Amino acid sequence: MNQKANIAAGLTLLFICLLFGSINAFAQPAVSMNGQVTDKMSKPVASATVHLLNTNRFAITDAAGKFTFPLLAPGNYQVEVTAIGYATVHHDVSVGKGQQQPLSVMLSESGRKLDEVIVTAQKKEELLQQIPASVTAISARQVQEYRMWNSKDLTAIVPNLYSSDPGDHRNVTAIRGITTTSYVPAVATYIDGVNQFGLDTYIPVLLDVERIEVLRGPQGTLYGRNAMGGVVNIITRQPSNRTSAFLQLDAGNYNLHKFTAELRTPLIKDKLYLGIAAMSNQYDGYYHNEFNNKPYEKQESLTGNYYLKYLPGNNWSFTLNVKHHNNRNNGPFPLVPDKESAFLQPFVLNQNALTTMIDNTQNASLSVNYAGKGINFSSQTAWQKNYRYYKAPLDGDFSPLDAISIINNFGK
Repeated sequence: MNQKANIAAGLTLLFICLLFGSINAFAQPAVSMNGQVTDKMSKPVASATVHLLNTNRFAITDAAGKFTFPLLAPGNYQVEVTAIGYATVHHDVSVGKGQQQPLSVMLSESGRKLDEVIVTAQKKEELLQQIPASVTAISARQVQEYRMWNSKDLTAIVPNLYSSDPGDHRNVTAIRGITTTSYVPAVATYIDGVNQFGLDTYIPVLLDVERIEVLRGPQGTLYGRNAMGGVVNIITRQPSNRTSAFLQLDAGNYNLHKFTAELRTPLIKDKLYLGIAAMSNQYDGYYHNEFNNKPYEKQESLTGNYYLKYLPGNNWSFTLNVKHHNNRNNGPFPLVPDKESAFLQPFVLNQNALTTMIDNTQNASLSVNYAGKGINFSSQTAWQKNYRYYKAPLDGDFSPLDAISIINNFGK
């Protein structure tokens, strides 16, 4: 055992030496990149976000629309520029030694031009048009406009994808007909790069989303297990040096009340960032129970996404992320005994065994990323936990008869 441990330690040390040796080999004298962002009338665009793709470098334009990136290694970069009310654009820039010409970026109004879409389907940021794969990308604006509150809502947007909830808020997803009825999915779901290994521990609520990427077809080479049908890749919003906050209150039929709050702010400029997002959602449910003449499947849930992001230098980033979903389902499995009853009176049932499903899910992850010109290195450590149980036995015959009841406690 000691000999094996020594060999493992030696190999680890050798890898670290090779890693940092590679980093040093690509180290070159630093240069800077300057530029200005304007609109079509040549007026400066302030507070635009300028991002160097596949790096941790961001900049915010000043009142004159100007930005600068100091201490860059010479090489080729892809620059992404986004601003509220304008279409996202990208530029390929070559940075060499000596004095550089300022980069001039012109933005068009979002109503006149489509966004240039960036995805990370191949584990790096690149233009969607350059990827040799079948990918559907959904932006944060589309998530908002389509009122997508749950990952199963992708069914209405994404071709060849179907996702359904059998009643316990575990979305079973199929892509191109590839699916499974077990709790080990055939379509992998990643949230901020972390694999949601099973239907018990993933969080279906769409909160604080930057974009969603759906990859159709087998993706096991890059995404590992449970990706035979494809991958649903969910990326939440990333921080910048600009403080932003968002509040939204939704109300609707069936006594729907949903409150969403988001905050992203720098604690230390260019170094430490904080992000907080929370959603409270409740409604009476779409079903009516004739047994007690009351609404069935009343829902109450609280979902949160919290993170700290630390940038010790231009290349390294450390991100600590904590997510939770606490759901109370007062009427799981709204089912009837036969299909004739379902079609005769849709959204009406008659169950005598009434219970509440308690569902508490927590996810946490620590991501370490090095983005250099010669090598990219990433490491993730994740912890996932779920505790789901029912306060009383479930109705197993789905009728007012006291014939079949099920005691179900999955445990922690």
